[in-house]
Amino acid sequence: MRLAGKLIATFIVLLLLALTILLTLLHTQYTTAIIRYGINTLSPYAFDARHIHYTITEPWRLTIEQPNFSLGQEPSFHAEQLDLWFTPTELLSPGWAFNSILIAGFRLSPETPLPNLPAIRTNRLALTDFEFVTPELTLKEGQLQLDNWHSQPQSWGSFSGDIQLSATQARWQQVVLKNVLLDGTRSYQNWKMHGFSFDWHQANLSGQAEYQSKADTSTLVLHQLTVSGLQIQDGKQIATLKSQFEQLISPSTSIDIRRLDILDSSIELADYTINSGNLSLHNWHWPASPWQQHDAYLSLGASTVRWKNTVLDDPLAELTFSPQQINIEGMSARLLDGYVQTDGTVTPDTLALNQLTINSIRWFLPEQWLTELTAHSRYFDNISLTSLDIGYAQLTAPHSQLPFQLSGINASGHDLVLKRRGKAGLWQGKLHASAGFASINSITMVEPFIEMNSQAGQWQLTKLLIPFRNGLLEAEATLDLHREGQPWQLALTADSMPASILPKWLRLSLPVSGAMDIGLTASGLAQHATGLAYSLDGELNGELRQLQLDKQTTAQLWQQWSQRNVSASSQHPAEGHSPLTASSLSVTADRGRITVEPVVLKGEDFAATLQGHWDLANPDKQLIQLQATQGCKVLSRDWRGDQQQLSLSPCDGNSI
Repeated sequence: MRLAGKLIATFIVLLLLALTILLTLLHTQYTTAIIRYGINTLSPYAFDARHIHYTITEPWRLTIEQPNFSLGQEPSFHAEQLDLWFTPTELLSPGWAFNSILIAGFRLSPETPLPNLPAIRTNRLALTDFEFVTPELTLKEGQLQLDNWHSQPQSWGSFSGDIQLSATQARWQQVVLKNVLLDGTRSYQNWKMHGFSFDWHQANLSGQAEYQSKADTSTLVLHQLTVSGLQIQDGKQIATLKSQFEQLISPSTSIDIRRLDILDSSIELADYTINSGNLSLHNWHWPASPWQQHDAYLSLGASTVRWKNTVLDDPLAELTFSPQQINIEGMSARLLDGYVQTDGTVTPDTLALNQLTINSIRWFLPEQWLTELTAHSRYFDNISLTSLDIGYAQLTAPHSQLPFQLSGINASGHDLVLKRRGKAGLWQGKLHASAGFASINSITMVEPFIEMNSQAGQWQLTKLLIPFRNGLLEAEATLDLHREGQPWQLALTADSMPASILPKWLRLSLPVSGAMDIGLTASGLAQHATGLAYSLDGELNGELRQLQLDKQTTAQLWQQWSQRNVSASSQHPAEGHSPLTASSLSVTADRGRITVEPVVLKGEDFAATLQGHWDLANPDKQLIQLQATQGCKVLSRDWRGDQQQLSLSPCDGNSI
């Protein structure tokens, strides 16, 4: 026993002596040579360093300046400094275990990769002043800290726990980010970003996020994302971002946006522009559609927005989303020199506005405004409006076939149902409108007024007043939208209505001025054109007074009628007015068959008779005849369907 005790004591003394000698040598100039020799001799690695520093005051720390590692024919790895903090309790464990590793001033790239390492693990890995370059990702002037890192063959290693990253510049594919900061935690396949920020396209992005991955699905939760000062002026940037987003996010990934704020940002593209825009989005789930959201919220605002040729100043919108419903909490904008404000509810087939206020707008309607309005209304089968208020508006349509201008428009409506089950019309409610001034193809009206109401589809035009300068038109009408065929009735009277309506509204080739007294009653079915063609009944009687050819002589009118295109006229306007007389006007309709009794026109040196009949159900049987004489000349023109026939008999008796 004594011998065994002496041997153990001797071994301990020798071990302590060896450690003392080793520690003493580590404090001398031979430290670098000893460690270089040990690594080169006892490992497959070639190692060199400018200087290795050790001090007993930090017994478990080793500092290596400008280390250089290589393995066989692999490229060498070089850094400015390597600090190792050993873990005493792990010294006898297999592999290399450290409390911390700090590497400063190095570059990793395909040309200078990380060498194949032995099994290394550390509680914390810190990288400072490094550059990381791969085809997919580049980091410049980076700082990185990882918890519980361990090496892995053919990779950059793995870690779990906290991660902190900063870089002056990062490039992911073609996206360049600056001033990158990231603070997060990784646990297996789950990531939690306690905070991140970076600059992109003159914008700063910051926020908090979480990524959760399961066997067949993954979820990205954006707890908060703030984008400030974004500037986009190229549609290709958006297309590129969309493509990269689709590549990055797999089809099985969902995104839960708890809060997204876009502040003071601008987008300038061909079809639209947003200046100083602000957006706030809460509780949005992607890829769910807007109709599948639960308790989502969106607010929008900007200094100006341009959509095609329309500019909106100070637009504001506040929307909430629930399944199959979007609530417009408020929407307003200054546009067209006026102001528009509304709120209401939208579903996939219904637009229900609580109120719509339009003040002082001046709208020059585009050439295809009616087609565009019809196309937009097709999105909804049902359209309703609880309260309508229009004040001092102006509408101008200079490019239409029937150009018009309405100024000083005032309108008010209550409980309006404008479309039901895909069928347009005033199904419910009361509406009245007036204008201070109106002009339709140069026919001037003074303060026209219209009033209508509907109860359960029983539409009534209770009053239509169109005052002209020296005349008045009045009308009343009914329409039953609920009944099969939608029967309607119309009663219209006009006193001293301008006769110039004939060429300017009805496009008759008769440029006259004067006055007309008209009485019209009509009825039929309005549901579709075929029903109208077989149901139109009515009678129109009229008297034309004080007629004159307007800026045209009878000779010019004769020449115009003699042309193949009866509406064309190449004559210069005449200075005076040629008087005309006309017989009474009588038009009847019986089940869609319309008859125009002969109307006789007489001028200073000509006479003409116009008569005709046509069947709305059979347009090919249309026949309108114009017979005119001027002295010894005779003119006959027939309209049969789409065909015209012209016959002229000059004074020599030869017909052409």
